[in-house]
Amino acid sequence: MRLRPFTGWALEAARELERRSKVPIVSRLFTASDLRRGAAFLALAAWCAPRTRQGAVLAGVSDEEFATWLCMEDPSEIAEVLDRRRRDPAGLARFGQEPLARPEQYQNPFL
Repeated sequence: MRLRPFTGWALEAARELERRSKVPIVSRLFTASDLRRGAAFLALAAWCAPRTRQGAVLAGVSDEEFATWLCMEDPSEIAEVLDRRRRDPAGLARFGQEPLARPEQYQNPFL
């Protein structure tokens, strides 16, 4: 198992989610597959922008439920719930190397 750190907004969001939920998400994402990381970065971007259509999907979900969902749900299912354009596992995995520079970029349909 190799550690694959990430930085920036995604790390800050994951740390905040971990703090609120008490679910160890940061360490899990350090060792996760590109597919799981891609889904997590997409979901964290939605969590950071609750007023977007993607963020509205998470309304009413507790921080603990959200963190557990990121760690346990099939990554393609996470993407399907948040953005049908991202449900392709190969495309989603490309997002898993490093998060995009800003969470708003995940809303761009051309990525």
